[in-house]
Amino acid sequence: MSDVAITPHPIALSAGKAFNDDEDFFDDGFIPPSPLANFGYQAPIIPVVNADGGLDVAFLDYGNGKGKPFALPSPGMIYITHVDPALGTGTTVATGISSYRLLGFTTDPSGAFYLAYCADHPFKNDTPEDPNAVNGNELKIAKSTSPDFTSKVWDTLVFGDQDNVKDGSKGDPGAAGSGVLGFDVVNQKLVLYVAHQMAWGTDGADNGVRHQAGYFGYFDPSTGMQIKPGGSDPKHTGAGWFYSHNFDQRLLIDEGVSYTLAHGDAYDRQLGFSAWTLDSYSKKNSTVFDQSYFAIAGKQGENKTDTETGQFIKLADGRFVLIHTSSQGRTARDVRIVLADGTTGATTSEAWLTTNTFNVQATMPKVEGLGSRLFVSYGLWDSTQRTKKKIDWYWLLVDSTLKPLGEAKLATGVEFVKSSPLFRFDAGPNAGSVGWVSGNALHTLSINVASMAP
Repeated sequence: MSDVAITPHPIALSAGKAFNDDEDFFDDGFIPPSPLANFGYQAPIIPVVNADGGLDVAFLDYGNGKGKPFALPSPGMIYITHVDPALGTGTTVATGISSYRLLGFTTDPSGAFYLAYCADHPFKNDTPEDPNAVNGNELKIAKSTSPDFTSKVWDTLVFGDQDNVKDGSKGDPGAAGSGVLGFDVVNQKLVLYVAHQMAWGTDGADNGVRHQAGYFGYFDPSTGMQIKPGGSDPKHTGAGWFYSHNFDQRLLIDEGVSYTLAHGDAYDRQLGFSAWTLDSYSKKNSTVFDQSYFAIAGKQGENKTDTETGQFIKLADGRFVLIHTSSQGRTARDVRIVLADGTTGATTSEAWLTTNTFNVQATMPKVEGLGSRLFVSYGLWDSTQRTKKKIDWYWLLVDSTLKPLGEAKLATGVEFVKSSPLFRFDAGPNAGSVGWVSGNALHTLSINVASMAP
């Protein structure tokens, strides 16, 4: 197997503390343990790769977030760090926006910045088990022409300002899942995909019984107004209630199509690969296709899938590569990679990349193209002790038929963020290389680069 050089580039921060795995990822009170969670995670670090090979990185200040990977106990500042193409220096500014979770970050070709975040709603209380005892019940999206958001264009409330007892009230964005923003250049629309909860009263009763699902929407970047989905009941169906439960959200926009991954626990109970267009959304409130790439055994809605969503990418020939973990039918959690048709979403081939045994479990699988090969990364965690806080990171190269090109190799001096993907540099000094952004032991940022060794 050709060798790969992995180089971390630490970026000093003038303000804020970035999430890191050792201190912030492991929730000692969470069962199953964090690396085996059936639920999704917010992405506290979100990078955007610029045309010159530099990056803009949004991160949630984790100064008070030790052992709190799902959400901060109190709102933390969102910062944006601009990193130069040489990956040597960064300039960090506060956005003036605080949140319990970071639910999306993107930019558009004009240079505008967009953030999705949560804020408390007017009905919040501290009564145990009360439907309104929620941190950050409101979902908001803000646009600015500057990274410090002093030039804010708009700040839109998407949902969450209602009494959570009311039937049909939506709130708690990111609950048991994550959030992601993207920009559709073809249709000039902002795209949001996020987890949330909504009250489902029996026969419309206001009883505060809430359930979790995904939420998908297009927004006008000029005004912040949501494009209304079609159909007769968009609140309870289609984009407004997309897979329930939906434990993870992934979004990829290409040529005017928004592709999504869903981690379904009930309806449907599967890992799903779907495609939306502005037309299918606004006229029919439905997907172009919605395919299972892994059927999950068990009872609907039991909150236990033994499966973790990874990442997906689109290849130059139009096919997609998807990656995830599962222990279903295996001795332990293993990494599975899939090729899917880009027109229908149907799986065309698949392969298991690991054969873990006993208490060795795979977590955080990711994939990106590196030359003519696929670069795959994942973590291995020994679950013998539930509170063990060490993940060993591995990488390997896979060919276009999903055949490994050698044994997996240990990657040292790096870490990964669960819901944040690998990406490819298309320009600048690192053009052709694979990158990802993470925290590190110093709670600063690391821009990690994987390139073919000379």
